[in-house]
Amino acid sequence: MADLPRFCIFGDSHYACLKQAEVQGLVDVSGVELEYWGHVGGRFLYLRAQDGAIYPKDDFTAMRFAKFNAKGRTFLPAADFDAILVMGARVYIWRLFQRVLTLLGSGPLVSEGLVRRILTDDLRRHIGYQLARGLAESGTARILLAPTAYYTEGAVHLATAVPPEVAALVPDRVPGFWRVLEEVAAEDGITLLRQPEETVVQGIFTGVAYAVDGHERKQDYEHHNAAFGAAVLARVMPIVRGVARRD
Repeated sequence: MADLPRFCIFGDSHYACLKQAEVQGLVDVSGVELEYWGHVGGRFLYLRAQDGAIYPKDDFTAMRFAKFNAKGRTFLPAADFDAILVMGARVYIWRLFQRVLTLLGSGPLVSEGLVRRILTDDLRRHIGYQLARGLAESGTARILLAPTAYYTEGAVHLATAVPPEVAALVPDRVPGFWRVLEEVAAEDGITLLRQPEETVVQGIFTGVAYAVDGHERKQDYEHHNAAFGAAVLARVMPIVRGVARRD
């Protein structure tokens, strides 16, 4: 295995769907040395990026992250890997897209320059994005970022936030929003991944087939299942397998 690319999946609770996809055999993760390093979202407030690595700010957080890593890592150095996927990591784009669409629907006074500025500033303010940027600055690993997916369809309070006049803008405008995010991320040395198209419905929601079990009862429209994780990894794995291992 010495010549295989070293690959780390780093994220918050949203990375669980990737692990589930692997465990359930829904996706082929062969051809790499794979590690996971992550924890639920609240612990992200206690992480910082420095010198090409992510460090917990306190021992308790370090031990919590180490618990879910096969090697017991208390911090994450980019130099130990050839590719790192930052999954979810509290990088939320649904509310951002909804907000910009609402502004555009209110009249012709929102310029393309302002749209780009809002998208750029919002992306770069997310803690998970800042951590990904810190890893990328080392220049030692290819950094991929999959933002937190769209909310699952069917929640009334989310549907009412996208009234017909806003929904009508989705097909023409949302692909452009993604292009802006991709360009901004590329400037920071990050490959930003769009949500897999087959998981998207109505252009801005995730299909119910990718919801977690009992999502309505739990009122959990944010997290997604192993099938969603498999869709993400099906796109990621060919990229990672193509990354040259540094020795």
